[in-house]
Amino acid sequence: MHLTVATCTLLASAAAAAKVRHLHRRQEDLAWGPVCGFYQTDSEITSSVSTIYPGAKPSDQKGYMFNWIGLTNSTGDLVQSIVGSYPTGASECEGQTDANSAWCISSEVYGVNSQDETTQFVGTLTTADANYENGIVITYTLADKATYLWNQTMHDAVTGDLLSSYSKTSGAFSLWNTAVELQDYDGNAPSGLTEDQYYVNTTITLEPADAQYGDNMYTEYGCTHTTPTTSDGGKTWFIEKITAPASS
Repeated sequence: MHLTVATCTLLASAAAAAKVRHLHRRQEDLAWGPVCGFYQTDSEITSSVSTIYPGAKPSDQKGYMFNWIGLTNSTGDLVQSIVGSYPTGASECEGQTDANSAWCISSEVYGVNSQDETTQFVGTLTTADANYENGIVITYTLADKATYLWNQTMHDAVTGDLLSSYSKTSGAFSLWNTAVELQDYDGNAPSGLTEDQYYVNTTITLEPADAQYGDNMYTEYGCTHTTPTTSDGGKTWFIEKITAPASS
């Protein structure tokens, strides 16, 4: 399948992130499930809000599956709040009661640290989420344009409980997409989506407005979406539903 330039750029960043995320583990293979996203805009993305309903976690995960919305500009940081499925004993939520049975919710950034080392930054607050059916609200906000400080949070969509958060100075972002990232672990292939996964009520804010942004949405590997709409000339874009189908 042909991948768009925007997809290749964002997923290449994610592939590099995968190698860092599990540097102490054996990195053997990397593949992708359904992807929906937008071609690069000349405007800047200043915020993104979406609620993910990830579906049931694979019951006997042998590899890694990471579900995320990514923000990047193709050369700098990749912001990615992650709903992750891990092999037993390998979760970012290790030590929590439901670490091996529930989705692990973590706010992360793939980028470069002060020593110019490629690093996967992970927020200290992670949650093994047994209440995934409530939905998880993923919010990215440009908190300070002078420094390009980005805040990311993940909340329970019903209770409002904060599940994860992270803040980091990054840069201007112009690429946005969802992804299902799949990695082998010690020769074991990962399980993909066991149920259809949904992102609902997605809102992306641009500065300045881009009236053509909604025409530039693409899909890969079976991902589908409703038509993007704007009511303010292209500053704010709304997508009612994005669907990543279960693995066949």
